Order: sequence, then structure tokens, then C-alpha cells
Amino acid sequence: MAAADILRSINNSRGSAYDEANSGYVIGIPSPVPTITNTFYPHLTWSTVWFSLLCIFGILNIKNMPFMWHMRILNAFRFILRTQRSSVPITPAHLFQPIITTSSAQLMEIDFNMHKSNSSYFSDVDIARTHLVCTLFAKGIEKMRGGTAAYTGTKDPHFGLALGAVSCNFKREVAPYSEYEMWSKILTWDEKWVYIVTHFVRKDAAKPKSYSLYPGQSPAQTPSQSPSQSPSQSRRNSTPGSSDNGEFIKRSSSGKPSPSPIDDEKPDRHIFATALSKCVFKSGRKTVSPELMLEMSGLLPSSTAPTTDSTTASADRNPTLETEKPDEITLEEIEAQRQKGLQMAQMLAAQHQQNLEAEFAGDKCEEALGRHTDGAGIVGVVNTLMQLAHLKKSQVI
Repeated sequence: MAAADILRSINNSRGSAYDEANSGYVIGIPSPVPTITNTFYPHLTWSTVWFSLLCIFGILNIKNMPFMWHMRILNAFRFILRTQRSSVPITPAHLFQPIITTSSAQLMEIDFNMHKSNSSYFSDVDIARTHLVCTLFAKGIEKMRGGTAAYTGTKDPHFGLALGAVSCNFKREVAPYSEYEMWSKILTWDEKWVYIVTHFVRKDAAKPKSYSLYPGQSPAQTPSQSPSQSPSQSRRNSTPGSSDNGEFIKRSSSGKPSPSPIDDEKPDRHIFATALSKCVFKSGRKTVSPELMLEMSGLLPSSTAPTTDSTTASADRNPTLETEKPDEITLEEIEAQRQKGLQMAQMLAAQHQQNLEAEFAGDKCEEALGRHTDGAGIVGVVNTLMQLAHLKKSQVI
């Protein structure tokens, strides 16, 4: 009799009570403990391996997946909607304030030097610039489009912001998967163009003392600055021994202020790159002046604001009335800031661009070095690999 039959007969002789009491066992011998190999090995095929690797690759590079740029732009577009705007109304004091957008350098943005590729900065600038424009000019865009819906039903021509030029100065490299911030703000404007500057900064290297449109993001108030006190009031009321944010400067035993590490660091040491964009508002083929958009968006003070003399006279009659509101900004101050920005924006001026365009010889070019392909597509990739492996004698350029 076979051994299996002997064991089966022994097990049957013990009766049904033994079977119920020892379910999961064979003649009192415990079944093997489940292991990772026993659990996953039956399902471990080449298709599941490749699918898992593809999912991991997609998760680590979600920023550079197809149509993800459009989703990032759509995320910025939503701030035009009334329901997505800040509860704090836009005022002229917000005109030159930056908006901060965060991002990271993912695998598909890394070049041969193992840092963020220079070309990838420009797609990030698109996103940061859109966040700024949709936040500051939401009211003006709504008025020009006749609403905030995707289809407003009006016969007005298509309205949008066109990019005329962009320049980027690279200063420091960004390591793979390093997080960084993009500080974008209005630099200046002229009769046609709006100039927007974007600074790529190391994440958390600098933090504003407050956030005007989103007060909930602001840090906790310091004892020297009450909630009813604005940052400008705190600066005016601060003592010589205190800093702007209400924190007292540490003093050495000699009584002199001891330098803090923050004071020794220059702000630009945390900058990775700086981009300058030249944009124009377009309603169909018609150019909309930046000044008109600023006025419709509530970013320019009224020209009928009280003068300094009348304000001073009111203050003399009422000593408790402040001669200057901390959040107000005058047209003179805005114009001074605009003129200062125009000097820095000359690199993208039309005259300089025309000089660069004049360097293109066109048909007047008598001799060129040759023609190359960029190696894109299936044919380009196969030819490049075959030539590098010396499998193809003829050179395909």
C-alpha cells in the first residue's frame, strides 16, 4: 500500500471531530507559513514587472507627462473665476508684490550634467507668469471677456495674453528632485508691453513677513506687531534695537548688535535663475494697453485722490487722523517704480531685438557649415544608435 493511502486511512480513523479541530492541518502537520515569494511569485510576470516600472516612472515624472503642462495652466486659469479669487480685494498696494509658486526638478528635466535642464525653465515660467496675471488681472480679464466662463456668449473677440519675448539668466544649478520657488511680479510696463520678472529661488530660503491676499498663510503675529497693525506701521513704530518683523536683534556683551546669520547672507545667493518676460494683452488682433488693464483690475489709484496738502489740513483738524494710510500707494510712487523697472527691461526692448534680428543673413548668406537633423523620431534614434555602435558606415546628418 502506498504511503499516501496509509496516511489517509490513519486520518480517516480519527473521525470527523479530529478534522474539525485540526482544520488547515494534514495529519497534525501544520501548513507552511505564507511568504512574500509564495504570495507574489505566481503573479510575477514580465507584463506586471513592466507595468509596475511604468507606473513608478510616471509617478516620479508626473510633471512632464503628456498634457500635464495644460493641466498646470488650467490650475492657474481658475483664479479668474470669482469663486476661486481671494476674499481680499485687489488694491494698488498689490501691484508690485510677488506671487510664489512651488515646483521641483523631476527626472525628465535632468540633463547630462545631472541638474535641471536650462530649457525646462521656460515651461515653469509659463506657469508662474499665468498665476500672477490671473490673480492680479482677474477683474480686468472678466470685463474684457464679458464673463469668466469658458464660453461667455458674447460676440467680443478672443482675449488673452501673448508672450512677445522671454530671457533667462542661469546662476546656479538645481539638483534632481530639489524643490524650488518661483517669485513672479510685475516689473514695469510701457504703452504696449508688460514686463514680468520671475526669480527661481531655493525653497524656504526666504519667507515674506505676511501674505496680503491670503492672510491665513501669514505667520503668527509677533508681540510687537498686533493684528490691527500693518507691517508698515510696525516698521514706523519699531525701536532702533528691533528688526522690521518685531524680533529684537541680539546684542553682544559690549552693547553692539551682533550680526545674525540672516544678515550676513545676501538674498541673491539663493537664486537659481532669473527670467524676464515681455507680454501684451490682445483682444483679437487689437492691442489692449497695460494701463487700461491696470485700471480695470483696480491696480491703479484714482487720479482724484486727495492731495498731500488737503490730507495734512485734515490731520491738523483731527490729530487722531493719520496723514498716510499704510496700505495706500500714490501714482507718483507707482510711476517711480515703473521708470526704475523700464531701465532693467531694456534688454528686451524692441530696438535691441531688431539689432539681433538684423544678424540673420537669410538669402545673403554665401556659405554655411551644413545641415543636421535633431535626431528625433524613430528614424533619428535608430540611426544615432547604429552610428555610435559603428553598425552603419554612411553618416546620416
